[in-house]
Amino acid sequence: MNSMNFNIIASVNKSRFTFFFILMVSLGFSQNPITKAKGVSDPHIRVFNDTIYLFSGHDASPNDKLWVMKDWRVFSSTDLLDWEHVQTISPKDNYMDDNSIDCWAGDAATRNGKYYFYFSDRKRGIGVMQTNRLTEPFVDALGKPLVAPMHDPTIFIDDDENNTPYIVYGDKTDAYYIAELNDDMISVAENPKAITIFGEAWEKAPKWMDKNYLFKENDTYYLSWGRDYATSKNIYGPYKSAGSFGEGYNLDEFAHGSFFWWKGQFYHAWCYYIKEGYKFRETIITYCHIADDGSIVTDTKFLDKHFKNGVGQYDASWDKIEAEWFYEKSPEINKRGNKLKGFTLSNIKSGSWIKYANVSFSNNPTQIEVFLRNTKGKGKLEIRERSLSGALIGTISIKKDTTRSILCEIPKYSSKRNLYFKFIGNNNFSTELDYIKFTSVN
Repeated sequence: MNSMNFNIIASVNKSRFTFFFILMVSLGFSQNPITKAKGVSDPHIRVFNDTIYLFSGHDASPNDKLWVMKDWRVFSSTDLLDWEHVQTISPKDNYMDDNSIDCWAGDAATRNGKYYFYFSDRKRGIGVMQTNRLTEPFVDALGKPLVAPMHDPTIFIDDDENNTPYIVYGDKTDAYYIAELNDDMISVAENPKAITIFGEAWEKAPKWMDKNYLFKENDTYYLSWGRDYATSKNIYGPYKSAGSFGEGYNLDEFAHGSFFWWKGQFYHAWCYYIKEGYKFRETIITYCHIADDGSIVTDTKFLDKHFKNGVGQYDASWDKIEAEWFYEKSPEINKRGNKLKGFTLSNIKSGSWIKYANVSFSNNPTQIEVFLRNTKGKGKLEIRERSLSGALIGTISIKKDTTRSILCEIPKYSSKRNLYFKFIGNNNFSTELDYIKFTSVN
C-alpha cells in the first residue's frame, strides 16, 4: 500500500474509517491482499487433495488498537485467485471461553482420514480440534491444551519412512520447542525439547519473537520467523541463521508467514498491518525460490512490478513474464539460479511442459518471443491453449544455440487463456527457459 493511500485514510475521521478502508482496498487491489478487508492474519497454508487451504487468524476490526481475535477462518482456493470462506472456527467449540478474544495463530494437518486444527489460546497453551471433513465443524479433541504454555504452532510431517509428525511452538522469551506427535495427532510422543538457534539474525530478533514455521527441502530443515530463517540437517537442531528472505512489502519482524508448494511451484504468504497503530492485518502471496546454494528468495521483484495482479494470472502487456513465475510444470523441470542473477527453468527435455494460466491479452499482441539458454540438440516448441492437447496456436523450431530468442505469430484473443508450452525434441534435446514476452507487429 503506497503512502498516498495511507494519507487518504489518515485524513478521514474515525467514524468513516471502515468505509473508506473497504472502498480503498476494493478499488486499489486485485489479488494482493488475497482477501478484501477481512483481517486475515497469521496465515498457515496447507494443500489437501490438490486444494489450497488457508488457516488464518481473524482481526475483528480495522479500528482495533489492541488484538481482538474472536475466531479463526478457513479459506480454500483451486486457482490462487478465488478464495472461498469454507468455515469459521469458534472458541466456543473448544475449551476456550465462549467470548474469548484470544484466538491467536493456528495450523492444520491431515492424517488417518481426519483433519486437525491446532490453535493458540493467546500464550496460555495450544489445543487441538478435529473433523472428518473440512466442510464440517471442528470439535475439541482433548478438552484441554495439547502443550502448555506458549503459542503459535506449526505442524510438520517429515518425509521419512513413517511420515513422522512434529509440533513446533513458542517464542524467544523462552525458546522454540519441538515435540514428535503420536500417530493419533492429538498427543505428544516425547517431552518437548528447546531448539537452539545460532547466528546474528536470531540474536537480533526481538525478545518476543514468535511466528515460527518449519519446512524441509531435500535434506535441509528450514525454520523461519518474521523475515528471517535458519537451517539444520537435524530437525531438532541446532539451527544456523541464514538471514532474510527478501526486502520490502512489510517483510519484517511482524510478518507471520508460511511457505507452500502447489503444482510444482513454491510460494510465500505472510500478513502485515494495514495501518500503523491498528491491529488489523491482511495476507499477501508471492512466488518464492530456493537458490542453487539452498538460500530462500522471496520474489519481491515480482511484487515490485505486479503487486496488484498477484500470483496465478498474467498479462501479455508486461515487459516479460519470467519463466520462474510459472503456474504449473512437468515434474522433471527445475528452477536454477540465485537472487543476484535471477532464475531460469532448467532440465527441459523432450516431453517437458510449462503452463501459464489466466493470461490476459489486453494489448492485443500478435507474437510470442521465447528466450532460451544453453540449448542442446534439436526440437520444437508447441504453444497450445486450454490443455496440453488443446488448439495449437504456434510452433517454434529450436536449434542448438547458447542463447536464443525465438518468435512465432499467435492469434488475437479477447479473453483470458491458459497457455501450455510443450517441448518436443530428439534424444539429445535439452534447454533452459529464461522468460517469454508478447509483442505486436504494426
